Amino acid sequence: MSPNGSRLAGVLALLALATPVFAAPADSIRTRIAGLRELGAAFKAVNDGLRSSEPQTILLQQSARQIRNAANAMPGWFPRGTGPEARVKTAARPEIWSQAARFQAAQNAFIARSGEFQAAVGSGNVAAMRAKARELGATCKGCHDSFRVPSD
Repeated sequence: MSPNGSRLAGVLALLALATPVFAAPADSIRTRIAGLRELGAAFKAVNDGLRSSEPQTILLQQSARQIRNAANAMPGWFPRGTGPEARVKTAARPEIWSQAARFQAAQNAFIARSGEFQAAVGSGNVAAMRAKARELGATCKGCHDSFRVPSD
């Protein structure tokens, strides 16, 4: 192969490898949105379940597990380049990346509270479940207040 042919092959190979990178921000944002919607549905199930005079523990355990799994996955949902600069609709504020340590601390708090909530659900103590659900909800609100674009 000629030197020019070799260069062309190299450029084509790099372009082929780079194509998924160009699609990555939109894919990451879709993954994030799907994960957050599932998280919201699980939290709604918890709130609905805890309003009952006799909460269904098995349903709460399933929701607690979903919330804990989402909390542990969440740090991977916000890679650099998936904010407003991606030019894809997102409610993520730029502060997620410009104040990364603060955002990480908020995520760590959510992870910790999700574990505490899961343990409370496992205990069967409804009063503890309700208290830990409120604490968990407060971590959600704190993050939304600081790092999410308000919805209209």
